[in-house]
Amino acid sequence: MSTLLTVKDVAQIMRCSEDKVIRVFAPMDGVIDLGKPENLSRRRYRVLRIPKQVVERYLTKRAGRSVEIEIPERAERRRRSSRWEHRAILNLAKAAVQNECKDRNILRRIAVRARTLTLVPESLWSEIEWFECDEEE
Repeated sequence: MSTLLTVKDVAQIMRCSEDKVIRVFAPMDGVIDLGKPENLSRRRYRVLRIPKQVVERYLTKRAGRSVEIEIPERAERRRRSSRWEHRAILNLAKAAVQNECKDRNILRRIAVRARTLTLVPESLWSEIEWFECDEEE
């Protein structure tokens, strides 16, 4: 079975709006629409799951050559919790241990950059390039 992608995933891969992804992929065979149908009092609510193969087939047709896509990494989604800070600390510590990082400056830089990202819409995070320079707090 093919991996199912969200509209947001496909928009990120194609670098276009989520509305465009819905317009292009909603009528295609193989796309799963989990949304609610339109009725007289409300507009249609679309929730699509798009198989990776469908996206690759579409991009191959448009490019005129074989295209294979890489699925973007998703941040782990968690419900709001009073213990979110504790979990974030554990996740950072785990990443540091896995990467054998004991450098205090690197951990500080990660914290500063994470704080900076909170000021930017999540949809733009993949566009940000960090420059290696001494950062001051």
